[in-house]
Amino acid sequence: FGGRAVSRNRRLRALGVGSAGLVASATALRPRRSAHAAAGGGSDDRDTTRTMGGAGVSTSASHGTSVKHSMMAGAFAGMLSRVVVAPLDVIKIRMQVQVEPVSARGLATLGKYRSITQCARVIIREEGLRGLWAGTVPALFLWVPYTAVQFAALGEFKKFATENGANPEKPPLAFVGGALAGATATMVTYPFDVMRTVLAAQGSPRVYDSLPQAFVGIVRSRGVQGLYAGIGVTLVEIAPASAIQFGVYAGLKDAAESRKTDDNASLINGACGFGAGCVARLIIHPLDVLKKRFQIAGLQKSLRYGERVASKEFVSFGSAVSAVLRREGIKGFYKGLTPGLIKSAPASAITFAAYEVATRFFEKADGE
Repeated sequence: FGGRAVSRNRRLRALGVGSAGLVASATALRPRRSAHAAAGGGSDDRDTTRTMGGAGVSTSASHGTSVKHSMMAGAFAGMLSRVVVAPLDVIKIRMQVQVEPVSARGLATLGKYRSITQCARVIIREEGLRGLWAGTVPALFLWVPYTAVQFAALGEFKKFATENGANPEKPPLAFVGGALAGATATMVTYPFDVMRTVLAAQGSPRVYDSLPQAFVGIVRSRGVQGLYAGIGVTLVEIAPASAIQFGVYAGLKDAAESRKTDDNASLINGACGFGAGCVARLIIHPLDVLKKRFQIAGLQKSLRYGERVASKEFVSFGSAVSAVLRREGIKGFYKGLTPGLIKSAPASAITFAAYEVATRFFEKADGE
């Protein structure tokens, strides 16, 4: 029984890796006692020491295999989730980069996109069904290396902290480790994020028809630094996003601990992750809007999609905030919030379910 509990804990700890980079650390706060250990057995303590939160600090060959399976399952779950919720992500991006008001009731200036359903209808009518999946390819290229780099960076941090007599599983080191892992993964994979946003926001007629074209076009028009447009805002976003997710997730899990059983553990963890993600989204969404504007500034998309985002207004964080406030007011920082929140529920559910199925498959295959 103790072995099954440890295996389940490993899966749930590893599952939480997301864009903010700290849910994996947050889950490490959950008590890792199996029934056997609680009764006085010591084997669970030894397994816990070896796993170090499932982040890749392995002291045995068997655990190395477990980490490999966690990474593979995490990548599969993330890819599946991104494909399923891509339409909501595209709608969110279109609203975020629209300079005109999203909700234009009673206003003289009408934005092209005014609601989720209206936006979806317009995209399908003008670009076909595939328009709702624009930018999905670079998003998939982004997810796999992001997950791998994040696991590796978090594992190295935990190894370093442990070797120096510190406990990387508890605050503040758990937060620092997750933030550093997220920042490292972001730096390595950020160009794919920029290309994903450009391809999803460009509309039709397209400026770029493929990922290679987007890469060449961005470098040609903005230089190599164009592939890192908005990276500063993104790195600033990681710390508060991680802190918020860390605190809310840990608090929700503590509150739900008395109701958790072997049968509903995955459901409760998923609900806590969803709740933490929603709270974080509400608070950091303005930074996400600024990031998207930086990424597409200067993109020569068709004027039928409204005013283009001018490069000269997005040369610094201060000028970007000023431009949005002056033209769009506070509401401008929350464009695309509704589809972003709606996307969180199915994304979380699909990710958790797919991860559990994939992990069991890999464990069964390894056992054979």
